[in-house]
Amino acid sequence: PLPMRRSPQHRRLAQQCFLLCLQLLLPSLLSVFCISSRYLFVTSAFYFIIYRLVAKTSLSSPPWPEVKLPDPVEEAKYHAEVVQKVNEMIATGQYGRLFAVVHFASKQWKVTSEDLIMMDNVLEAECGDRIRMEKVLLVGADDFTLIGRPLLG
Repeated sequence: PLPMRRSPQHRRLAQQCFLLCLQLLLPSLLSVFCISSRYLFVTSAFYFIIYRLVAKTSLSSPPWPEVKLPDPVEEAKYHAEVVQKVNEMIATGQYGRLFAVVHFASKQWKVTSEDLIMMDNVLEAECGDRIRMEKVLLVGADDFTLIGRPLLG
């Protein structure tokens, strides 16, 4: 037997021959219509066939697997459970040692309690004075992290 050629012209010719044979065999039960240039749909009373006219390549479909997004209802339920657990930990004081990322003196600093910050700017405070940092970007512990958008309130 001769080797089959797989060019697009030969594939289209083979599909047209197949459809012509089907139309001759089942003229009353078969309707053929083309929705787009990529897919050819053949319907009958008994079956539904989709012929793909374009080969599956990295250009016709992405090489990575399709991403399945989670169900919004389940995601909202899971989010509510996590928020409830974090709020319980904060209310009972079971969070351990906290850390924060703060914006101070035009820089971001990761700080914990009793940390020292050395900076080059002039600050009107004496050594040992407490200062209040109001631009808190992030607060976290061992089990959770709260992220501000852009700041935590």
